Amino acid sequence: MDRLRIAHLRLLIPFVVVAWRAALPIGDNSFLWHVRAGTLQLETGEVLRADPFSFTALAEAWRTQSWLLELGYGWLENLTGGIGWVPLMKFVFMAVTLLLLGLVVHQVGGRRSLVTFAGLMLLIWQGTPFGVARPALFGFLLLAAVVAVTHMRPRPLWLLPVLFWLWASIHGMFAVGLGYLLLDGLRRKSRRQLIAVVFSGLATALTAHGLGVWWIVLQFLRNRGALELISEWQPPDFSNPFLVPLLLVILAVITAAALGRIAPRDLWLILPFATFGLLAERNVWPAVIVLAPFAIRAAGAIPAAERKARSEAYLINWGIAAALVAVGVIGLVQPVELNEQRFPERAAVAALEPGPLFNGSAVGGYLIYADWPEVAVFIDDRAELYGEEGFRTFHDTKSGVNVEGTFATWGIDQVLVSSDWPIVGYLELLGWEYRYRDDYFVVMGEV
Repeated sequence: MDRLRIAHLRLLIPFVVVAWRAALPIGDNSFLWHVRAGTLQLETGEVLRADPFSFTALAEAWRTQSWLLELGYGWLENLTGGIGWVPLMKFVFMAVTLLLLGLVVHQVGGRRSLVTFAGLMLLIWQGTPFGVARPALFGFLLLAAVVAVTHMRPRPLWLLPVLFWLWASIHGMFAVGLGYLLLDGLRRKSRRQLIAVVFSGLATALTAHGLGVWWIVLQFLRNRGALELISEWQPPDFSNPFLVPLLLVILAVITAAALGRIAPRDLWLILPFATFGLLAERNVWPAVIVLAPFAIRAAGAIPAAERKARSEAYLINWGIAAALVAVGVIGLVQPVELNEQRFPERAAVAALEPGPLFNGSAVGGYLIYADWPEVAVFIDDRAELYGEEGFRTFHDTKSGVNVEGTFATWGIDQVLVSSDWPIVGYLELLGWEYRYRDDYFVVMGEV
């Protein structure tokens, strides 16, 4: 075994970045309601099949896709009395995802340390904005696991049904994974892999929802109109530097093709997933996970540098390694905070009175976690539940359109909304009073 060298230490840097990313304040729309869904399912002993959290869709048919991970969230919440475990959970999920992809990149890139490091840095650059606490984080890990399985030699295809059972119990992105597995099997002309697709598909029907997991996917697809009103489902804005890596990956794939390192059969995967990534911001990271092994082939045209024998101060190397690990640990032990621009202060919630209120989707997730069942929400981020009509009503109302009609329909006489929304000025004109105000949120009530 080689001694620890500087070339090895480079590979620790992306994981230090992961540790600090995991410690950022929680700002995800849906994570918090997933925690409460978990504790509720633990209390009742059954998975959720109807909405318990809102007053606008109360008791309507709705299956929680992420029931298995929610049980884990709920168990940790009950065990610790809070969400202090979130940074470590995010670090583990993100680090394992990066490790799996790093192993694939290392193999495809000719097992060269510098190429592997460059690939890892590109991956962490792209993956950083997707390092949220919601169940999608585990979906990304499982997609990386499926990609890794299909690149192993020999390929342990028997693992795939297990992975897909787990995936179907956690996130609807399992359908994308099955699509990948099918296209990759066609690309390889592998009868064994196509059989694995069949067994993996059957495994998805053995979860708590049975065939209902596919009902969830269909409900999601039927509500494309609602998704068009959610920012993460808009086409990628490549002025955002954290989305640029997808373009670099596509450019590297084109370069690899020009160098003759992409076979025509590889287009079975490359074209669908490049298109998939360009359709919506939410799709960017999954597309890069799939395309990265093809992009790294471009590095094969770079001559390998000769390794020159030289003496190294191995104690210094170990010292640098210890310092990098310490920096990562320091990141992980930062106190858990909520993003103050996404979630209101407790003083704002205290200013609410009993009864229906109008709120935004992120605030809805927070109120479900912190104040349900005392507070029921107008909306949160469950597009498959509220549908296009629900999200259209929400966006019109926050913009000051048909406010009085919507409020009359639901008996709403108070709001907890972002301070810069047009509805705030509209309610001022109607004579509503401020009950609470800070830099990011206001609570207003009808006089």
